[in-house]
This record gives sequence, C-alpha cells and structure tokens, in this order.
Amino acid sequence: MLYLLHESADIDTVKADLVPFLVGQDFELVEFPYKSNFEPGDDAVLLLYLPDKILRELIPEAARKDWPLGILPHPENKFTSKGLGITGDAEELISEMIGNEEEHQLDLLFCNDTPVFQTVNIGDIFILTEKNAQRNFFNEIVQIIRNIKKASSLSHNPYELSSDDEKMLTTSALGIVVVEHASSSLISKRLVPDTSITDGNFHAFIIAPQNLLVLLWFFLRSLWPKKKNMGRLPSFIGSIKTSNLKIKDSEPIEHIIDGEKYTAKELFLEVHQKEILLKHKTTYSEKTGDENGKKSIKIGGLPTGQTRKELMKRSLPIMPRASAEQFEDLFTVLRENAKTSWAFMVMMVLSTLIASFGLFGNSSPVIIGAMILAPIISPIVSFAMGMVRYDVSMLKTGFTTITAGTLVSLAFAAAVSIIIPLKIITPEIEARLSPTLLDMGIAIASGIAAAYAHAKEGIAKSLAGVAIAVALVPPLAVAGIGIGWWNWEVFSGAILLYATNLAGIIMFAGLTFLILGFAPFKRAKMGLIYTFLIILLVTFPLSLSFNRIMQEATITRALEGTTIENTVLRDVRIRFGSPVVVSLRLVGPEAMEPDKIHAIKEKIEERIEQPVRLEVVSAIEF
Repeated sequence: MLYLLHESADIDTVKADLVPFLVGQDFELVEFPYKSNFEPGDDAVLLLYLPDKILRELIPEAARKDWPLGILPHPENKFTSKGLGITGDAEELISEMIGNEEEHQLDLLFCNDTPVFQTVNIGDIFILTEKNAQRNFFNEIVQIIRNIKKASSLSHNPYELSSDDEKMLTTSALGIVVVEHASSSLISKRLVPDTSITDGNFHAFIIAPQNLLVLLWFFLRSLWPKKKNMGRLPSFIGSIKTSNLKIKDSEPIEHIIDGEKYTAKELFLEVHQKEILLKHKTTYSEKTGDENGKKSIKIGGLPTGQTRKELMKRSLPIMPRASAEQFEDLFTVLRENAKTSWAFMVMMVLSTLIASFGLFGNSSPVIIGAMILAPIISPIVSFAMGMVRYDVSMLKTGFTTITAGTLVSLAFAAAVSIIIPLKIITPEIEARLSPTLLDMGIAIASGIAAAYAHAKEGIAKSLAGVAIAVALVPPLAVAGIGIGWWNWEVFSGAILLYATNLAGIIMFAGLTFLILGFAPFKRAKMGLIYTFLIILLVTFPLSLSFNRIMQEATITRALEGTTIENTVLRDVRIRFGSPVVVSLRLVGPEAMEPDKIHAIKEKIEERIEQPVRLEVVSAIEF
C-alpha cells in the first residue's frame, strides 16, 4: 500500500504530476497534517511530497515507527533530498519503489534533537540565509562578498568542545561548520575526503583564522572550480571526526541548521545510526562506513592560552598579528642583539681583516669567510624592529652598535691598506665601486630574509647572517681601503653601496616584521617614512649607475662582432667620459692604415649616434 503525503495547497500539483505515475497501484492520498489515527500497515510505504520544514518533523517520527519512506522532489525541499543524496525525478523514484523489496538504511545527524540533512553553521561567517540556502558557486560568491563587507566586525567567540563526556578543547573561533558528508557544501567538498553517510560519524570544522588575509585566501581556494578536495587541512582550521560532540559557550550560541536559525545555551550533536529507512536508492546506498568509521582529531593549529584571549578582545585584523608569546620571545632576543659588546666588536674586527685581505688577494673564498663571521646583522635587525615599533631605546642602542661596528670596520680596513704596500684595484674591489639598482634588490631580499629568519624559530639565524654579510662587509672594507689610500672615488663608491644596502635592509626588514604582525601600522608609519626618504636619496645615484650600465650594454651589443670596412670588431669595452671611450680590437685581412681606422670611427659614431674616443688594437687574420 502506498500513501502519498502532501499539503492541502499542493493537491492540484499532486493530482496532475504524481498520480499518473501511480495508475494501477494501490495508493491513497493523505493530507498533512494527517489524523491522529493514521497508522500505515506493515507493508505500507510513505511517499513524501513535502517541504523541508515538515520533513524535519516527519522523518524522525517515521524513524521511530519504522515507516519505509520515499522522498519525492518538492519545490521547497532544498536540503533534505540533497543531504540524503536523493537524485532523479518523481517518475524514476516511484517506478523504482513499486515492487521493490530492497530497503536502504541511512544514518542521520541530530543537533539538539533537530535532524540535520546538510550543515550546522555556528557563528556569523558561514551563516546562510534562506534566500541562498540552495548552494551553488554563484550563491557562495554572493555570500562571501557579504561577509567581506562585514569583515571589520568579525571576531572570535569562545568554545568548549567535548566528546563522550570528556573535555577535548577550549579554544576560540569565528565559527564551526558541521557536516555529515562531503556533499553538504562547496567548502566541505574541499575539506572532506569522499565519505559515507553510513559510517556513524560526522565532521566538525573549527574555523579559527588569526587574520582576514588567510580567511580570504581560503575562500578563494574553496570556490575555485575543481572537483578534488584540498588534500591538506589549512593550518587555521581544526577538524574533528566523531559520533557525538558537545559545544558550549559563555553566551547563547546562535546557529543555523539547514537554513533555519536557532539559539541554544549548548549544542549536542550526535549521529543516529541506521535512522532512516528508504525504499529507493541514494548516492550513498552503495557506500559503507567500514573504511571511514575511525574517529580523528586534528586541532593542533587552534588558538589556546593567551593567543585565544587576545583574539576574543578585538576584531579580526586584516594583516597577521604576532601573539604575546611570539612577540615577547623575539623582542627579548633583539634587545640583547642591539647592545654593543666586546664579542661583537672582536668579530667585526676579524671579519673586516679577513675581508680586506681577501679583497687585496682577489680571493672570493676568503671574502665569503668574512661574510660568515660578520655579526652586524644582529643590530641591524634590532634597529628595524625598533623602527616599526617606534621603540626609542632599541633605536638608540641599535644605532650606537651599528655606528660603532661601521667605524671600527673602516678603521681596520684603512690600517690594512696602509700596511700593505699595494695600491692596485683588484676585480673584487672594482666590483664594489659602482653600485646600481641591482644592489638595492640584494638589500631588499636580504632584509626580508633577516627579519623572517629571526621571526620564525625553525629557520637558522646564520642563514640571514650570511645573506646580509654579502651586502655589507665587503663594501665596508673597500670604503676603509679608500680611506687608507686617500682615494675619494674608491671610498665614495663603496660607502654608497654600504649605505644603499643598509637603508634597504632596514626598510624591508621592518616591513617584514610589520606584515608578520609584530607591529601596528600606525606605530610603524613614521619610521618607515624616514627610511623611505633615505632610500630615495641613495636611489638617485644608483639609477644613474644603472642607466650607465644599460647604455654600456646597448653600445656593446651594437658593436660586438659587427663588420665595418671589411674589419670585424672584437672585445668591445666602454668607459664613460666626455666623450665616451670605446676600446676594441680590429681584426682584418691586412694591417690597418690611420685613414681606415678613422673611417671605422666615423661608422661607429653613426651606429651609436654619439661621438666617441676610439682606442684600438689592430690584428691581422690569416
């Protein structure tokens, strides 16, 4: 016997669209709410053409009375069918149930005795209104845009979670998303592997970002149109897979169950196994829970202790913000590093001496050894932190130490240049006399590396020390040699390189600390402005040097390997002056006469469109 349950308002639709599929069958139309004496027989099947609101009440009752069900598509059935994996049209479902003795049992999740067909959304960031309860890609986009507009008001709420009457965790989060299987939402599809609705468990995802950037990135990844899940849980999301979970808060908990809003002092979620008896297949009918039935807890990245308390005091920041523990540990180290000590001065002297000898000996390995020993990274990073925190004490201490190290290095490099009776500009010295914008790039990368390595405990500090020393110790030693030789060109070129790298490193180390959350932007603003102005001052001569390099490369490309007057131009070198000096080797089949060389000079001037002074070496090719 088939009983087709419907609301009185749907009687015309039922007679027109559903009754024709029941011709020849023993059936009865039952208007809901049905009479109290309604008792189907043992062989009866209930066909439900009802909206979600009624199904939420009727299905638990049917489960208690072991009524076999068939759930038909209804315009207001947006959660039940999708949540239970029911697909197909009414004709297909009815034809499958007629004469079919097979039954399918499915688990059902309950939240405070209310059945959950898709999701429970706790908190205010994943809440779905009835208007877009039917989830799809574009509805999720609209919802995320709405949430971004509310971003300034997002904040963490405290939650206490327990399972099987054992306390599991006290944390804070923006919200918690509870799903029984992967198909419940677009987000759960990215986080949950292919799961079964008959494994006796559900998934609870605790969303606890500590800044808005990571949350926005997670949203974008969740909405990217791909079928596979992320594979790896984001660090700010905790995951609990269990059969029951109790959630408490100091305030009443606002939550949404399948589009309906509720408020409760605490939530108790529990899976009732084999709760629903269906007479037709679902997408979960062939899946069993044997493989996925194990419980799992992944909550290592959730905030606890002082971090939890800080997140509940204020709205969620846009940028990352370091916790009190992280800041205290790093600040203690940097305060100590900013101080001038005998150990620092001795290592500066030794690294300068080694660098100076390496520069005179034109030995790259020796210079690298000096880089490794150089300790000047410590006060520079401390000064950068003092700048963004506007900590006057740290700024003064760091400045004093940097100045002392610089002066000592210059003095000892000058002493070495006086003692050594060689006044030869080696290639290693020459390489540090013409700084360009490329050197600013080195300073930027070095500053970021220094700050990041100090902020992250897992990275060896020596890595940043080597990177910084590459940009500081050698030019500082060359500047000292220029003082010893009383050579302004050597000193000015090297000290410009040193100043450029120092300013760039401080600026971008400070920006890195700012991005990592160790200082608010309001406090860092003035220090960053002053450093930026210094960078602008040194960028002008750097851009001139870079422009000269570009001109040199352009002239070299225009002349190298070309043939003029049956003569090939080789080994082209450029020296800037008034006019530009072009030094090259002329290779031809016979000795060069002055008139021919003069003709070649005129052709070169035409090609590069400027006058030149030509220096040539003539070679005969046999």
